Amino acid sequence: MDLKLLDAVATREERDAVAGFAGGGRDRLLPALHAVNDRVGWISQGALNLICETLHVPPADAYGVATFYSLFALEERPERVVHVCTDLACRLKGSDTVCDVLTEHVGAAGKARGGVTWLRSPCLGVCERAPAALTFQAGDPATAELL
Repeated sequence: MDLKLLDAVATREERDAVAGFAGGGRDRLLPALHAVNDRVGWISQGALNLICETLHVPPADAYGVATFYSLFALEERPERVVHVCTDLACRLKGSDTVCDVLTEHVGAAGKARGGVTWLRSPCLGVCERAPAALTFQAGDPATAELL
């Protein structure tokens, strides 16, 4: 397959995250995206190019998957992110109040302060624990904690 990629190049850290996927196919796309996002905190164009080359996946397919999942980022953001569920169950249980408190202490959603940002997020899959939030810290290894 002839892949048409942009000129962006992956960083060493991104290359390290993707190294274990050599020889894989499209079925390894989601794990490879997770590997980069977890390690670096976001998926750069260079990392997306590398994943496409490594897995022989068309860039449009990889981009479509990367943009579908709200926990992936295609723009640089801090390594520490708090995702606050704002779907119906969490909203009824007070997620708007959680967002107000975060705005007061951290700043507006998506604006980094002190190496931390927070985002409104669709369902985190724990409606029984509403309101739910997920803290994520990129790195090797990445950590996540459901609040």
